[in-house]
Amino acid sequence: MVNSLVSFAIEKLGKVLEDEVASLLGVTKELRKLSSAFTSIKAVLEDAETRHLKEQSVKDWLKKLKDVAYDIDDILDDCTTESLPSQDDEGDESLSCNKKVQNFLSPFSCFGHVAFRHKLANRIKDTWERLEEIDSEKNRFQFKIGNAERTDEIEGRETGSQVDESATVGRGGDKNEILRMLLNETSDVVNEVPIVISIVGMGGLGKTTLAQLAYNDDEVKRHFPVKMWVCVSDDFDVKRITKLMIESATKSPCNLEGLDPFQSCLRHEILHGKRFLLVLDDVWSNDSEKWDKLRVPFQAGAPGSRIIVTTRSEDVASTMGSSYIHKLLALSDEACWSLFNCRALEHRSAEERLELEAIGREIVKKCGGVPLAAKTIGSAMRLRRTRTEWEDVLGSEIWNSEGILPALWLSYQDLPPALKQCFVYCSVFPKDWEIEKDMIVKLWAAQGFIRSEEGGEIEKIGGRYFDDLLRRSLLQDAELDRYKNIVRCKMHDLVHDLAQFVSGSDCSTVEIRKQASSNLNNIRHSFLIFTNEADEVASISATLYKAQKLRTLLRDPRISSVPRNLFHHLRYLRALDLSQSRSQNLSGTIGQLKHLRYLDLSGIDIVELPEEVSNCRNLQTLRLGDCGKLEKLPRGLRKMNSLRHLEIQGTYGLKYLPEGIGRLTGLRTLSDFTVGGGDEGCNCRELKYLNHLQGSLRIKNVEKVRSRDEAREAELDKKQHLHALTLEYGYGERLDDDEDVLEILKPHTNLKEFIIWFYEGSKLPKWIEDPVFSNLVNVELKYCGKCKQLPGLGKLPYLKYLEVKLMKEVRYVGGEFSGDANNDGSGGVVSFPKLETLFFFNMPNWEEWELREGDGQVMPSLVELRVKWCRKMKALPHNLPPFLQRLSLGISNDGMSSEAPLPIFPNLNHLEIFGDDEMTSLPGGWLGQLKALQTLEIYNCNRMESLPEELQHLTKLQQLTIFSCRVLKERYGDGGEDRDKIANIPSIQIW
Repeated sequence: MVNSLVSFAIEKLGKVLEDEVASLLGVTKELRKLSSAFTSIKAVLEDAETRHLKEQSVKDWLKKLKDVAYDIDDILDDCTTESLPSQDDEGDESLSCNKKVQNFLSPFSCFGHVAFRHKLANRIKDTWERLEEIDSEKNRFQFKIGNAERTDEIEGRETGSQVDESATVGRGGDKNEILRMLLNETSDVVNEVPIVISIVGMGGLGKTTLAQLAYNDDEVKRHFPVKMWVCVSDDFDVKRITKLMIESATKSPCNLEGLDPFQSCLRHEILHGKRFLLVLDDVWSNDSEKWDKLRVPFQAGAPGSRIIVTTRSEDVASTMGSSYIHKLLALSDEACWSLFNCRALEHRSAEERLELEAIGREIVKKCGGVPLAAKTIGSAMRLRRTRTEWEDVLGSEIWNSEGILPALWLSYQDLPPALKQCFVYCSVFPKDWEIEKDMIVKLWAAQGFIRSEEGGEIEKIGGRYFDDLLRRSLLQDAELDRYKNIVRCKMHDLVHDLAQFVSGSDCSTVEIRKQASSNLNNIRHSFLIFTNEADEVASISATLYKAQKLRTLLRDPRISSVPRNLFHHLRYLRALDLSQSRSQNLSGTIGQLKHLRYLDLSGIDIVELPEEVSNCRNLQTLRLGDCGKLEKLPRGLRKMNSLRHLEIQGTYGLKYLPEGIGRLTGLRTLSDFTVGGGDEGCNCRELKYLNHLQGSLRIKNVEKVRSRDEAREAELDKKQHLHALTLEYGYGERLDDDEDVLEILKPHTNLKEFIIWFYEGSKLPKWIEDPVFSNLVNVELKYCGKCKQLPGLGKLPYLKYLEVKLMKEVRYVGGEFSGDANNDGSGGVVSFPKLETLFFFNMPNWEEWELREGDGQVMPSLVELRVKWCRKMKALPHNLPPFLQRLSLGISNDGMSSEAPLPIFPNLNHLEIFGDDEMTSLPGGWLGQLKALQTLEIYNCNRMESLPEELQHLTKLQQLTIFSCRVLKERYGDGGEDRDKIANIPSIQIW
């Protein structure tokens, strides 16, 4: 960590010396002396960082060096910030950097600049004296001079498709034993609901992985209608855990408040009469009172229910009343070798493998059977090519260290310089925290950890850093989005311990009630957590007053209040998170945070952002998402030339953006662009120069684009880095050439997602069906009330998701929808070749749907079809693909009735039927042929009196849900006269 900080200081000193700032300030000589001293010290840091594991005096010496490195970074940041153009420059990009510096230092500058230069000289002098003392002191340690750090480049290979070998290697027997305990009900004790199974073992052995293997087993999925997974960690808060159980079971947020409502919901709506599986992962507390309170709702579950607990402590397992304790043992050397081998030797020649295998097996023996150690050291060894390098690792003194896992330390030491800082920074989050990739990359950028000179966008470089940490197993449990991009991950407890160990006091999770009186002055990056709401603001103030060197302040969303004087003491903040707080106004003193790069205000209740925010000239990221009351942004926003990310999604009260937004040519993220009208806000032309925009862009109030020329000057076709575009019309006056404007607002062909709302033209643009948009995978056409015909989207070769909602003028969907389809290579044609999900919703006048007949295929990849509230449609096309797995269908007397012939889908496993008050029966004969059906849901059939007898013959049916069907509830609910007719179905919910 210190090594990386010193490298960063040398690098930043070099940049300042290259500019005119240092010479014009008259501090060139002093800065060169600092650079020279840092360079001399850097040569011995590899040895120092190894020795500090055992020698307290070396550890103290490194701490003093680290403090100086931080201080010189603050000094240099002050220099570059003061040289930025002033507010009066109006963001004039014609001014050269040199000219701006001269303006700052001119004889006509205000006296404040003179005072700044005087203060700066004194700070540099003080820092130099401290560094000189540290440089002299190093001689008494007789450090070895060596290569201070590895300089390997960050790997850029994709990680999403990599298999986690630890999920299976050496754990087959353990998995089978856990499955036996889950599925075998003959051992159940009478009235014992549920049975608790504990997986116990030391950190890094794979307890969570084993639980995941069991949880995701296909037979387990079928056996347990209700499944819940909760990561407990060291905060055994009964209310929090109960809420997380509800959210895990329902896959949706729980808006209840208080333990009693939580437990009532869990008992009566989720668990009652159902066999459930609950995983409580990473439990540390053996407080029996809390466990007894948590388990109260579990008695409502059916016999055969199970709880899996993963813990390092047998005491915890006993406290939780475990019927079976599975002690997870260390892996065999051969199993560990398998994990190590696939990472370290995967792409080597046979000759290299032969040369290195014997050394590798000796390294593996030192991993002690811990799979996490084998994986991480294997990932590190992949970059070491020679036998000598491998022998150096095998002979390292680190293997004899105590307090940390040696393999993890060696993996850390193997990281490139920039990656070390990024890795250690992750320890600012609490254990088991889900680390969002987008957020952490922006936080790394705010701290200056991302080396832009490596080439390319800093966001992409940061993304590669993240992926590389994941590849090295220093991050884990990657979660992907619909495009298979990594969204978030976690850090294993042992890896978190290592990062925390390396960081020392730099990164800290602070419980403000417990540590308010502690010495927090040396903390640089902090995450506040809070467990007692009493006197919250006073506690935060008392805590932060002692942490004046903070560079990062993040907080648990449960901390809802923030003191107004927060900014008086935190002068060095680079990143500040105030999201989800109850603040209704923000102090203008926030403008004093001149180092600030990252500011998260999302979800707070402010109406207007203070103008002083625009004084934060270094700000790179401003997050204002879901500030529903926000009406106005600062006019000075246009002068914030460092701004790269402006996130304002969900700010529904924001009527327009301030004029001049187009000057921010460095913007990479602009989530929403609200077109102004008349004298208010900016027009569509201001998008012209924002060609670096990436990710998603929503253009609101498209009806205010006043002319074809204005639409043309937006130059959407040049925004090649955008992957998602939403065009949203408001309720203002419409133009006669609305359709022409939409045709001109043609995006770049790299677009992956297109959504349009509230368009009132009679036809959609021609470009939307052009096969040149081959990257489109998601299209949503919503509330286009006057369009009479669907575009020929069947020509789009990679379209996967299509949603059509409330197009009330559409009466017929036929061959034009399929378009001139794609050749399938055998003479036939394919319409919608990759379409997986098709959703039609609320099409009140749609009567007929036909698919093209003849050669070729239509929707060969379709797995989900939803046709809801389309009351006049008479029937589904007979030639729908038979591979459908999920179907949502509206049936009514006005349109498709229960007597209508329906296609047979032999693979269908999930069926939803939406009826109306006139519907009296289900299509029984058709239902009986759906032999693969596992889930059936029936909604809004109040006149229906009985269920088809064919349900008794659907042997794979696991879950039946009936909602808002009054007679069915009476007859088939608990105690109903026909309940026994559906007794073969394991899970039944009737609401």
